[in-house]
Formats: sequence, C-alpha cells, structure tokens
Amino acid sequence: MNRNGWSAMITGITIGLGVGAALGILFAPQSGEDTRDYIMGAAKDRINDAKDRFSDVGDRVRDVRDQFSNVVESGKDFARQAQKSVDHVKGHLEDLADAGQRAYREATRS
Repeated sequence: MNRNGWSAMITGITIGLGVGAALGILFAPQSGEDTRDYIMGAAKDRINDAKDRFSDVGDRVRDVRDQFSNVVESGKDFARQAQKSVDHVKGHLEDLADAGQRAYREATRS
C-alpha cells in the first residue's frame, strides 16, 4: 500500500474512532467516569491490536527477507559449482587439445 493509502486509512480510522467516541458519550447509560474508563480501555485495546498487527507485518517482512537471502545464497552456491565444473571441463579440453596437437606433430614427422 502506498503512503497516500496508509494516510487515508489512518485518517479514516481516526475519524471513525472520534465519531464513535462522541456517539458513545452522547448515548452512554453510564456515568462520565465509567464512560471515560471504557473509552480509554477501548482505545488502548485498539492501539495494542495495531501494534500486534504491525509486529506481525514486521515478522513477515523479516521472514521474506531471510528466505530471499537463502535463495540468493543458494544461487551463489550454484554459480560457484557451475564455475568449478566449467573450469574442470576446460582443463580436460585443454589437455585433449594438447594431446591432439602432439599426435598431429608426431604423425606429420613420420
């Protein structure tokens, strides 16, 4: 979600909380102190819920980062192994080319 989307969502949540609190105060059958305690408790609950959700998002981001790092490391290992194989085959080809040149020279001398 881009910044404008987050900003709009947070603004909407804040307005909703404000309107809900105002309506709750107007129509509350409880005393003012009880209502304030209720509102504070509800607000704290919402804040804790938001913190938990952001914490979960942070955990998921860290998990994805770790998985990506593992994939990158696996790719690097594969590239190293491929380079070793190429170097090994290249050495064999050079040996075969040298043997072929020696055989050619010996055959042309006779």
